[in-house]
Amino acid sequence: MKVLYVYANPKPRSFNSALLEAGLRALEDAGYEVELSDLYAMGFDPVLSAAEITGQMRPDARSEIEKLRRADRLILQFPDWWYGPPAVLKGWIDRVMAYGFAYDDTHEFETGFLRGKKGLVVMTVGYAADYYAAAPQRDLAHLLEPLHYGTFAFVGMQPLPPFIAYGPRYMSEEERKACLEAYARHLLEWL
Repeated sequence: MKVLYVYANPKPRSFNSALLEAGLRALEDAGYEVELSDLYAMGFDPVLSAAEITGQMRPDARSEIEKLRRADRLILQFPDWWYGPPAVLKGWIDRVMAYGFAYDDTHEFETGFLRGKKGLVVMTVGYAADYYAAAPQRDLAHLLEPLHYGTFAFVGMQPLPPFIAYGPRYMSEEERKACLEAYARHLLEWL
């Protein structure tokens, strides 16, 4: 099984980076073939150019398209910023889930060109789960709809249950360790 792991986090010593390390280790130990696209480390340009809209892909986007073409599973991992992913990840989606590769006018949702693949969102959020449950407008299901349905499902992929690490800055060391272990189990259960 081949996994494309797209990581959008600029902080190398964060809990999000610890999740990445735990995820890569779990997948590799289980025999998955993993390609990592660390968007900040790559200096990935998130801006979709006018030329790319007409199909003239730049080399960095072509490379990412080839990685996604080879993958059976796609993981998008990021910290929540303003109830959404960092702009670099949105730009990756804009440039890589391209018209003609991932979908076209007659190939979307069930007939999207990426059908048969599965997509997983992994994210860290700033507060504990009860904060998000306390008010309907904070419901993270709303945040995930554009990724699950407007991205994964739109291009034919099956959205998998997300993994959300709630309020890591408030976690004890034991809670962080338990969260990393839970993430490894989640990956192996759903991928």
